[in-house]
Amino acid sequence: MYRYIHDFIPSKEGREGVEEIFNVLDTPPNKEEILAIVENLEKRTHRALCLNVTHTCNLACRYCFAAQGTYGGPRGIMSKDVAKASIDWLVATDVKTVDIDIFGGEPLLAWDLVLFILEYGTKRAKEEGKRIRFSLTTNGVLLTRDKLDVLNEYDVNLTLSIDGDKWHNDMFRITPDRKGTFDTIIENFLEVERTRKGYNYYVRGTYTKWTIDFSSTVKYLADLGFKVISMEPVTGSGMPWHITMEDIPRIEEEYEKLAHIFLNYARKGKPFIFYHFDLHRVNPPSLVRRFTACGAGLEYMAVAPDGTIYPCHQFDGVKEFAMGNIKDLKPYEEPKQDIRKIFVKANALRKSPCMTCPFRTLCGGGCHAVGYFATGDIMKPDSVQCEIIKLRLQYAIAVNAFDEYPTSV
Repeated sequence: MYRYIHDFIPSKEGREGVEEIFNVLDTPPNKEEILAIVENLEKRTHRALCLNVTHTCNLACRYCFAAQGTYGGPRGIMSKDVAKASIDWLVATDVKTVDIDIFGGEPLLAWDLVLFILEYGTKRAKEEGKRIRFSLTTNGVLLTRDKLDVLNEYDVNLTLSIDGDKWHNDMFRITPDRKGTFDTIIENFLEVERTRKGYNYYVRGTYTKWTIDFSSTVKYLADLGFKVISMEPVTGSGMPWHITMEDIPRIEEEYEKLAHIFLNYARKGKPFIFYHFDLHRVNPPSLVRRFTACGAGLEYMAVAPDGTIYPCHQFDGVKEFAMGNIKDLKPYEEPKQDIRKIFVKANALRKSPCMTCPFRTLCGGGCHAVGYFATGDIMKPDSVQCEIIKLRLQYAIAVNAFDEYPTSV
């Protein structure tokens, strides 16, 4: 094994293999042919909805992009009429599998609505001959065993928000009266692992400039028994905890440490999955996905409590990206075409920093929302996010080259 995982990462000079790959193809696709597939609006039909069921939250996390769940507006909860209209519109699509992500705020504050979405969504999908998949993101405060039993019954993929041990978590994930949440949520989340045993959930942590030692955080969560773990950075400007370009060398050090931890645990028979090291998750085989990342504004959209449609949950409340109201759409009708035309052009073949980036087909051009909030333009990726993505993809490629890489847990 290399002394440093970094030693195994190809140099820039060694990343010119794309020409070699194209040389062995009989008819390698050119940029125009790929663009014709990627930017075919007729085939970029909706297949996934994020239902922002609550514009309110029971926490007051200091780094929250959604302004403590309100998205900068009044607090509110989605009505069943809006949820019903969303589900009816989604299942009318031509695709065979549809996805509903139940989000907020904190969605468990509207548990009766969550139940309605699961029951009605399952019923309508069956009537339309569709497969439906559900996911839900929660801070865990209200995740009681009876709720977990229902979520298990409907096979809901769970994203569990926790930033690590008590100190790391309670630095930012606090209640409105500034109390930490670790002691409240940890047993609730461990119960998820006990009932699911590594299946259909992941623990999602967040790291900041103040809590940048994410390798030790991942190790801590793995030692608790969690099998699927992700850590995401808080980038931006204006707050002392925002990660900036000066933090990139430290982040590389953390990925170096994490790669060793990851492979050592696999070798010892205690494997876990780190989300961004799993290239099967971040690099799906679809040609469209390779160049367009999440498909926001096209295949994937978000619905606010009042029924307003946005390209994704992070654009919720940004009026210039409002795409109409879900209650006004007819079956098979796509929302506001001018917004769709903007997002169909936002791909890794058109964003200028991506055109020469060797990781563009693993990244897809980065998060449109992060780019927009950093630069004011969805066509201009956030430079800090780009550097972080490049690092984690380099380490993902490196750890995948070792025999110890865990393919399952």
